[in-house]
This record gives sequence, C-alpha cells and structure tokens, in this order.
Amino acid sequence: MYGSSNPARTAIVTCMDPRLRLPRALGYSAGEPFMLRNGGGRVTDDVLRGLVLCTRLMQVTEVGVIHHTDCRLQDTNERLVRRTGIDRDYLAFPDPVKSVLQDIDELRSSGIFGPLVRVWGGLYDTADHTVCVVADTHDHAGLATCAARPRGRRRPPGPATPKHG
Repeated sequence: MYGSSNPARTAIVTCMDPRLRLPRALGYSAGEPFMLRNGGGRVTDDVLRGLVLCTRLMQVTEVGVIHHTDCRLQDTNERLVRRTGIDRDYLAFPDPVKSVLQDIDELRSSGIFGPLVRVWGGLYDTADHTVCVVADTHDHAGLATCAARPRGRRRPPGPATPKHG
C-alpha cells in the first residue's frame, strides 16, 4: 500500500475536486488518511498550519501531495481571473507534475518536518482513478512512477480496484 498501513498516520494534501477517490486509489480498505483539500491541492499557509497539527499533535509520519489530471486550475492565473471575475492569486499551474514538485519543495523547505516524516507526491488520473508517483524519498511500494505510465486520456475501465489489500 502506498501510505502507511495505518491511515491515521498519513496526511494527504489534495484538490477539493469530488472526482478524486483517493483512499480507494491508495488501497485503503478501512479508515481514511487526514485529507487537507483546497482548490488545486496546493501547499498554502493554511495547509502548513494543518500539517504542523497533524505531525506534531496527531502522530502523522507521512505526508503526500497529490494533484490530478484535468484540474480546473491547470491554466494561467490571468485566465482564471478573467473567468472568475475576481482578481486574486489562484496558484494556477500549467503542468500538474511540476506543481507537485513545487509543492514538495515547499514542504521540504518549510522546516516543519523532522527526518522521520516521509514526504512524497503523486498524480491522480481522473480517467482511471489511479495514482502514480512523482517524487518520493523512499521506495514506491507498488505504485507506478509517472514517467513509466503512458500519457493520454483513457476511458475508465469501471470502478477502481485497490492495488493493495
């Protein structure tokens, strides 16, 4: 299973998009990791605040950042300002893999995690409801790396089947 065997020791930073079925895609059959969701699944000050609480008070030892394909924030900030009519920084990104790497760097450089907290990043495919690994300091424990996955849209084969029991 990607993620610790105890979901309560894992925190996932991800998008608020309801299409994401992350506990199932990560192989959790019972329980759920701490889910910190926002538009785009970006690492923000509020996410950092939540992760401090998770890692320092709730014994979380693993943090995953998972962005996804077909995200509405996969655009430029200027276009999102025009589309919404509200001028603010939406933390838009043209490439979800690069945005995961940026957010992983943000977490690692924050100084809030000790050496025992594992930080990794992944990309959720909204077409087939699977996750591939973008970056990790540990082994990949059964998930494909994003570089090894074929690109392009595929029709979902039906409900996702957990890769791990």
